[in-house]
Amino acid sequence: RCAMNILFKYAMFFTAFIPLWITVLFLDIMSITDESNSYIGAEVIGIVCIVIGLFLSIIIIFCSMRGVRDRDYAKYKILSAEQEKGITSEFLLSYILPLFAFDFTRWVNVVEFLIYFSILAFLCVRNNNVYVNLLFEMKKYKFYTCEMQWIAEANTTPIPMMVISKKPLTAYKGNTIEVAALNKPFYLSK
Repeated sequence: RCAMNILFKYAMFFTAFIPLWITVLFLDIMSITDESNSYIGAEVIGIVCIVIGLFLSIIIIFCSMRGVRDRDYAKYKILSAEQEKGITSEFLLSYILPLFAFDFTRWVNVVEFLIYFSILAFLCVRNNNVYVNLLFEMKKYKFYTCEMQWIAEANTTPIPMMVISKKPLTAYKGNTIEVAALNKPFYLSK
């Protein structure tokens, strides 16, 4: 379960860069089709790595979400809930746009990118900064920073959670919902 937890976070991180991966795929394909380009090794390897990375990441995310059983859910009262909105533009400007500076058709630039991307991945996963994700947006999920009170023991200290939900949790303050741990601090609402 621990290995799956870390894989879930890395999959969330990798799929957060879908706009970048689409751009890199386009640039690599254009470079391959350029008749004056006699060496296409970096492009082919780049395309294969991106496609495999996206495929595996999507499988990991959806298997993690589908792996949640009814018995995994617990009832919590929402004490506070705030939708994470502003982080999308901040994420794009801070993390994705600078990555466009790399020339993915040159080995030296690919290695530079991998160094930068690996450090960024480590820091984001370690600090749970993996909640901007196009896959979840397309599936109509939103991320909410919540303060939750476990119903089974009302006298316990409230728990901070990042809840992934299709429900507008800001409208459910004071109500009880069921959530299951995906990978702390990430929880999935029923």
